[in-house]
Amino acid sequence: MIEVLVAMLVLGSGAMAMIMLQLQALRSGRDSALQTRAMMMAVELAELRAEYHAGGVRDGIDPYLLSFNGGALAPIGNSCSAAACSPLEFAAAAVAGWTARWSSNFPGARAAVCRDGRLPSTIASDWSCPQDSTAPVYIKLGWRDARRFGGDNGTAIERPQLTMFIGY
Repeated sequence: MIEVLVAMLVLGSGAMAMIMLQLQALRSGRDSALQTRAMMMAVELAELRAEYHAGGVRDGIDPYLLSFNGGALAPIGNSCSAAACSPLEFAAAAVAGWTARWSSNFPGARAAVCRDGRLPSTIASDWSCPQDSTAPVYIKLGWRDARRFGGDNGTAIERPQLTMFIGY
């Protein structure tokens, strides 16, 4: 009789371990999908910015420099599909569309595209942007991850999860 109880205990522990392993695999897959999607969105924004600047100097205005917190509403831009618009209006519409998708696809989304002349090791450690006009431009993206940030309980995202250099 005791042998049966011990066998049931061993099998139950093994089954519980398999369930926990499966849950961990599902979480890792979700995190990997979010990281991949974030990288694709960062590259998209970098390409839009590069295309804007390839058209020539625009009086020092860079509409792709932004700071967005998921708690705020995404900016609304003009639609350039109905009528022709200037490069600056197109950039504003592109940024509005990008931030809307960013906030809808990522829990607790936060984004910053800014000039940051600090060492790369410190750039990825916080959200601050010194805004030196000659510094390189970085994209900093972050979102709420239940394991690292205590769930979706309104706590601030401590640091960016993705930081990428995109030019000057």
